[in-house]
Amino acid sequence: MEILYFAKRAADCADANQNIRWLTKEDYELFCEHLKLCGQRVLEKTKWEQAYNEGAVYCGMFLGGQMVSRACVEKYSQNAWEVGDVRTARPYRGQGYAHQTCSFVLRYIIEQGKTATIRTEADNGAMKKVIADLGFSVL
Repeated sequence: MEILYFAKRAADCADANQNIRWLTKEDYELFCEHLKLCGQRVLEKTKWEQAYNEGAVYCGMFLGGQMVSRACVEKYSQNAWEVGDVRTARPYRGQGYAHQTCSFVLRYIIEQGKTATIRTEADNGAMKKVIADLGFSVL
């Protein structure tokens, strides 16, 4: 069962990580390499482009030129946008990278004057900690 959380302001977090940046449509191949690193199937390019055309935008955290963590903005309503599709490759987990990528997206959503939402499975303790640390509340 998924739990939905919301935030109207960003928690006080450390300065933005210089290793995180927004991806563009042109970063398709880079995104596919990240999917492979995460053990996921490669996304069709048309689906990547469709996501961007519908308003989704991804950020990635890079270490040594490799994208190791990601999150996106899903603009699903006029007033609320979601921190979505959060994933950190297994070898890089437990080092705060999901927290940093989610914080990056959360700040952007709040700066746009939107309510931020995020969701996770009830048994995902690591993600629930990230969510709590970022100041989200249960909806």
